[in-house]
Amino acid sequence: MGPKQKTRCPLGESLRAKLRDIEEIYRESEDELATPSGWSLERVSGTRSVGIRLDDKVISLRSEISDLLSSWAGLVMAERRSAAAHCEGVSELLRFLHSQIQWLAAHPAGSDLDAELSTLLESSRSILGPRVHRVSLGVCCHPGCGAPLHARLSSAGDAVSSQVACEIGHTVPPEQWLLLSGRLRLTLSGRPGARGE
Repeated sequence: MGPKQKTRCPLGESLRAKLRDIEEIYRESEDELATPSGWSLERVSGTRSVGIRLDDKVISLRSEISDLLSSWAGLVMAERRSAAAHCEGVSELLRFLHSQIQWLAAHPAGSDLDAELSTLLESSRSILGPRVHRVSLGVCCHPGCGAPLHARLSSAGDAVSSQVACEIGHTVPPEQWLLLSGRLRLTLSGRPGARGE
């Protein structure tokens, strides 16, 4: 008989993916707060206006994320005395919960956690807007332009939009994207672990 194959737990996979998404959302919310708004900030004499934007919805979202993760980490620590850990901050809570995925997936309330994470992710998308992924494709292919070229993929709900453009503003029409696929392969193959490393 060969070595035991690990059976995949659909709930465990779902929890793992949603915790990763929550981590990304939390980072995005931090970026959102760091983005200057159109409002002028109060200045101390002789200094430039700096600071974070106090967006109530984003701050509330971050608080909900922290509360939800703390609550579930508390459940794990209460029921698994051996798993007691000191978690400070969202990053540590996420690491801790990731380490407890199998136990959470087997717990009678595991599906409740999955549902709560889904609800939180859904509300976060309405607050933070569409997600934008950016991939570098080298330099612009427009004659005489050497600006960095990027592919941008943004999604909001079921709608997905894409654009390839350089930082100057030259765009590459969709019918020419196939010509850039070699650049994308080179970019992806240069990343750590891209070839099974």
